[in-house]
Formats: sequence, C-alpha cells, structure tokens
Amino acid sequence: MSGGSLDYFYSRVRDIAETISAYQSPALPEHIAFAKHLNLVADALHDLEWVWSGDKGPGDEMPALRKVISKADVLDAAVGQAETAAKNLNEALEKAKA
Repeated sequence: MSGGSLDYFYSRVRDIAETISAYQSPALPEHIAFAKHLNLVADALHDLEWVWSGDKGPGDEMPALRKVISKADVLDAAVGQAETAAKNLNEALEKAKA
C-alpha cells in the first residue's frame, strides 16, 4: 500500500505555514514561530501517513510526533485511556456479578 491514508494533508499544512510566513513583510515573530510549529506538525502528519500506508515502519513517526507533543500530553492521553479501560472493566464486572 502506498500513501494517501491521510489524503496528503501534510502538504496542505506545509502550504499554510508558507503562506503565514509570507503574509506580510516583515513577518511578525509570532507568525514565523507559528509557521515553524505548523511545519513540525506537517512533518509529523507526513511520517504518520507514511507509517499507516506501509511506506515506513511502525514507530518511524515517533521522532516527528515528539517534536510537537509534550511528555505531559502523552501522559494525559495514557491516563485517559487507562481511566476509560478501568470504567469499562468495572462495568463488565458489575454485569458479570448481576
């Protein structure tokens, strides 16, 4: 399988970053910083799409993802998943006891 699992959205994000950078001259520092962030997001989207499409191996997307998400974001997501799993387990145990 090759490409397109995210409709090559990373290229649109990259185009938007370029537009933001070029919007006014000189560009505001906040605009430049945001454009740089969007380019990192585009890199992460690209790598994720390539992994999902089989063009890269599992885990190859992680370095790019880690540039745009914090360890706290990952921890929050993991805690959320654990809380959902615990809730589902408790509900299943209650049904089994009934």
